[in-house]
Amino acid sequence: MRCEGKLAAAKVNVVFVSDAEIRKLNKKFHHSASFTDVLAFDLGEELEIVVSADTAQKNARAFGTSSKYELLLYVIHGLLHFLGFDDKTEKQRIAMQKRAEKILNHVYP
Repeated sequence: MRCEGKLAAAKVNVVFVSDAEIRKLNKKFHHSASFTDVLAFDLGEELEIVVSADTAQKNARAFGTSSKYELLLYVIHGLLHFLGFDDKTEKQRIAMQKRAEKILNHVYP
């Protein structure tokens, strides 16, 4: 389901948390103890993207990018979820990652 109209009119909150906190949220809301770097919640009138700042710092070092780049990449990933994109399969994950990087590289060269 694509919801461009809703996204255009929505208030989007972005919350930066630790790895430990995002793991707790993932367990609470998705019943999964697995690691994640970003969660997206549709709260009706507002949308909320929760990002692991710890992971952004680690990945910046690992990939030779900046923490800012990684944080923005995760926010875009969350926005793509609101637009109906999913990453449940490896194929979907790769496609979503490429799309997020393409968007980010367009606005943050």
